[in-house]
Amino acid sequence: MNTRTKRIAYLCFDFGVPMFGTKGAAVHVHETVQSLRRLGHDVMVYSPVSAEMGSYCEGYTALPVDGFAARVLDNLAQEPVASSSHLPKEWRSLLYAEHIQKSLRSRLVDFGVDVIYERYSLFGYAGIELARSLGVPILLEVNSPLSLEQARYRDLVLTRTAAELERLILTSADAVIVVSDDLAGWVRQLGVPSGRIEVLPNGVNPEVMDPCVGRDKVRLRYSLTGRRLVGFVGSLKPWHDLDTLLNAVAQLHEKDERYHLLLVGDGPRMKQLRARGDPYVTWTGAVPYDEVPSYVAATDVVTVPLGGRADSYFSPLKLYEAMAMAKPVIGARVGEVKAAIADRESGLLYEPGDALDLAGRIEEVFQMPDGGAGLGASALRWVLANRTWDRNAQRITEIASSLLAKRAA
Repeated sequence: MNTRTKRIAYLCFDFGVPMFGTKGAAVHVHETVQSLRRLGHDVMVYSPVSAEMGSYCEGYTALPVDGFAARVLDNLAQEPVASSSHLPKEWRSLLYAEHIQKSLRSRLVDFGVDVIYERYSLFGYAGIELARSLGVPILLEVNSPLSLEQARYRDLVLTRTAAELERLILTSADAVIVVSDDLAGWVRQLGVPSGRIEVLPNGVNPEVMDPCVGRDKVRLRYSLTGRRLVGFVGSLKPWHDLDTLLNAVAQLHEKDERYHLLLVGDGPRMKQLRARGDPYVTWTGAVPYDEVPSYVAATDVVTVPLGGRADSYFSPLKLYEAMAMAKPVIGARVGEVKAAIADRESGLLYEPGDALDLAGRIEEVFQMPDGGAGLGASALRWVLANRTWDRNAQRITEIASSLLAKRAA
């Protein structure tokens, strides 16, 4: 198969994914792009303007809404409905899908694009239209069932439009890359043929997530020396079952005050969770990506709390990063977490929503003669063999090459 270097346009039109932010989605974009570039591909990234991104960075181009479209958005923001409804944001996405086709097409022609790779966003049909117009294949990356997720956890007004556009976009892509087997099943139900679906879970960059990073820096900063430190790293979103985690650590702290939770991240549930006033929790807020390893290194065990079946679509980035740092990990027995952790070999599993079971698994790690080091070593071997961004980039290259070969035949 011809895997020659290619000119790849990477489209990320989700206004909620800043290119250089701390979110897992931003890490996913950045690491995928860097891995593709290490293979020799010429990759240009296109995104709406964000405060974190600025107007231009090498290889990254911010394409804001301008002209009359920008004035329309300004006026939409002033509508009475804007303060109490998600509708203006949905209009913005639809308007951007039309606007970006006009402003980006000539850039892609000048670039000599071979392949479009797009991170799917709700109402985002511009990539499909551009690929058709330019006669190039499009690989569509899907990270969650967005219309379902938006309606359940946030707000969605144009439910019918969102669902129908989602079906049309996904079934129109030349290849659909999903991050879990359960998500592949959902995509298949929408009508995407199995032959177009590829499962590529999130990955790690071993050069960033290094097991040799010292543990003392963060412990000293937050006065955590001598603690039995349980860690969580991630966005404080509803699908992260942090109530169960907090209740589990509460049970342990009641028996032994050395137990403590280091909660690294920020998100919509921060205010609500902090209002509990738990004395056994240290809240750090969001930290830069390059500082995450020092926070993971500070912990004795890393937890991945998730809810039940409805949350099994996700690919837990922070689980893989903890495994890459040889940490003993404890995850909910659901979806990709269950698939990644071989129970009592590369980590421990607990029943979702069961704080008593989670507390027992945490205590079990501290009772191990090696403090879970054997679990961590096994986790490291597994994740380096199965979950790296470079491995994903190689597979993306193979898919793109196959699609280009079919078009040339």
